[in-house]
Amino acid sequence: MIWISHRGESIDAPENTLAAFKLSLERQTEGMECDVHLTKDGKLVVCHDSSTKRTCGGEGIIIEDSTFEELQALCASNNKSGYENEKIPLFSDTLQYLGKDRKYYIEIKKNDPAVIDAVVHELDAAGIPPEKTVIISFHSDIVRIYKERYPEREALFLTMFYVNKNGTWWPCAEDLIKDLKAQGADGVDIHCNQVFVNKEYVDTVKAAGFKFAVWTIDSVELAKRFIDMGVDVITSNCAAKLKHEIDNQ
Repeated sequence: MIWISHRGESIDAPENTLAAFKLSLERQTEGMECDVHLTKDGKLVVCHDSSTKRTCGGEGIIIEDSTFEELQALCASNNKSGYENEKIPLFSDTLQYLGKDRKYYIEIKKNDPAVIDAVVHELDAAGIPPEKTVIISFHSDIVRIYKERYPEREALFLTMFYVNKNGTWWPCAEDLIKDLKAQGADGVDIHCNQVFVNKEYVDTVKAAGFKFAVWTIDSVELAKRFIDMGVDVITSNCAAKLKHEIDNQ
């Protein structure tokens, strides 16, 4: 089982900050996850939302419409006490906390192919081996283009479940497999929907040759349920805590 710290160890430190990624490394989870955007002046930064309002307070500004200097004037503490000096970091600065033998799950938030090359440029500049990173995105075009440009690098399709007008759930395993094949994806990173995902679903997707990751699980009970289904990866806000509790049961 691979445990990924969601936006760093965000249960204790502000999400997507250097403090959260540092904590992930110190707690020795198998990897960490982040969200990337390109600023107005072409800097690759880490933040979940396009708007800074939720994590930085105030009225908020749009990252893609702002310069990196403008973003540095904000506090990214997300109302967590003791982290008032945290800023929205450059993606390149987060790489110092990847560490040895760990994975970095990097979500491309915007349907903008320019972000793909910006991410790979930063990874190559830092000497990060391709096998240490996994691109994830809700945009099927991003996954497809990424795999076309960098077939040796891993990419997972991010998705969740929706209820169709006729009351059925989408995607069923067969539809998901069809989409993954069309994208050239290596697997799926899917919301941990307890209503629809079961062992048969997981087995069907994995039997087709795809990796199966789930997000976001923060309880031991739920984590054990998905582990029993055979998922490969769990993303959690408290990954280190869950890993420790389950490993010691």
